[in-house]
Amino acid sequence: MNRITVAVCDDEEHTLDIISASVKKVFASHNVDAEVHSYKSASLLWAGLHEQSFGLLFLDINMPNTDGIAIGRKICGMKDKPDIIFVSSNSDRVFDTFAVNPFGFVRKANFIKDIASVIERYVAEKAKDAAPPLVRLELKERGKLVTLNASLIKYAECLRNEQVLYMDGQDDVVLRSRMTVLESELIKHDFIRIHKGYIVNCAYVKRFDGNSVTLTTGETLPVGRSKHNEAMDTYLEYIHKNGISIIG
Repeated sequence: MNRITVAVCDDEEHTLDIISASVKKVFASHNVDAEVHSYKSASLLWAGLHEQSFGLLFLDINMPNTDGIAIGRKICGMKDKPDIIFVSSNSDRVFDTFAVNPFGFVRKANFIKDIASVIERYVAEKAKDAAPPLVRLELKERGKLVTLNASLIKYAECLRNEQVLYMDGQDDVVLRSRMTVLESELIKHDFIRIHKGYIVNCAYVKRFDGNSVTLTTGETLPVGRSKHNEAMDTYLEYIHKNGISIIG
């Protein structure tokens, strides 16, 4: 990818200028010429989307008299829809964006880091010629080596002296180990300890609530009170690093 046309929509003119300039600068650092079009209202953006095609859209969530996520839903119905990256000062709304299946989410409070990270990932993904390799996980079980595809583990549960790995589309795997040992291996592959008895794969998380996590499979797991804040922060970092990708 040597060139891309980008749309940026934000109702605050100063913020709009900052985002637009940053987008162009970060793409340039990856040797990509970004043609950036700025829109200070949803109505102007909507008109612009019907005048030309865009590869990528940076869309503010909270705008007067409209909602960026609602606009995102309308854009999803377009034939040549751009990839969407939501921009917001409210991290809690990240879960509401899942229905639009955006490429990513940029926090205004952490703007410089997030925008650099999400554009780097965007350029890298567009440059991929083949599917990414399977993520292999090797665990010791009673002197033997068990090899699993970590990306297919939905979550792990501690049942007394056993740990059950609940697999997606495969038989569950039962190990005799310690949860702390299992955690030390799984966190290398984007898993989070959400409870003394549960470790969950970030890729399968659909929503965090006050005391529970809902998976994309519909299953609900408890979140320990002492684990909630750390688990939420870790998951948000995962989103900013990897984007929002709903499995299933």
